[in-house]
Amino acid sequence: MRLRYLYWAIIVGALALSSIEATKQRWESRYVKAIAERIVQKAGAEDNRSRVIALRDYLRERVTFYDAAHDERPFLRATAAETLRSGKGYCGEVTRAFIRLAAAVGIRAQRINLYGSDNHVVAEAELWPGERVLVDGQYPPHVPDLDPLDRVILRPEYDDYSTLHLRRLRLNWLVSRIKLEMGPLTYWIENPHALKSGLWLSLALALLIGKLLFAGGRSLAARLLARRGWTKVVDGGKLKVNHNQAG
Repeated sequence: MRLRYLYWAIIVGALALSSIEATKQRWESRYVKAIAERIVQKAGAEDNRSRVIALRDYLRERVTFYDAAHDERPFLRATAAETLRSGKGYCGEVTRAFIRLAAAVGIRAQRINLYGSDNHVVAEAELWPGERVLVDGQYPPHVPDLDPLDRVILRPEYDDYSTLHLRRLRLNWLVSRIKLEMGPLTYWIENPHALKSGLWLSLALALLIGKLLFAGGRSLAARLLARRGWTKVVDGGKLKVNHNQAG
């Protein structure tokens, strides 16, 4: 009985945590969107290239890695809203902030990890179909201009790149120079609150499905026993199976 209550308590708790994280995500998305629209409007940006430049320059002016925490950073890193509020962050945090700002004004972007003697994280933004450029929001920038990846990778300080941070996962030995089209997955990768909400919801659903399957399995077992003339009885808290003999 206690285990059953604990089981349902975990499900309810997971659903509550999922709701909390989803609420945080909604508020942060509104905050980021308001900033992005204000930046673009103030710059008078009317095309994607000018919007990208305006967002990039805003981050270069407002976010710095000086005095930013390094070893104590969370595994999923700071959210875009947290970076914008604090004005502190390294290339990964600045890139996340740019990707979310860009998405808020309708520009698709995803992160690219550059490796070599100068490891760095930048965003790759789509100005329009067929034209993508790297955007470095950190100051001082390692990639000052809006250049395509194919040109930047020719620089002597870089010899490899990856969409996912395979070196952080110690999987870089598997592949080299791989760029994936993340599409909608970028939203989950760049929004820790949304990702945590989805994980908590998945846990709750998995437990619910397991409960239903377990209940269905017990019901099926009872029917099979009944067909064979067996019945289940409880004697002193222990489950026993008796055979019913006819006549």
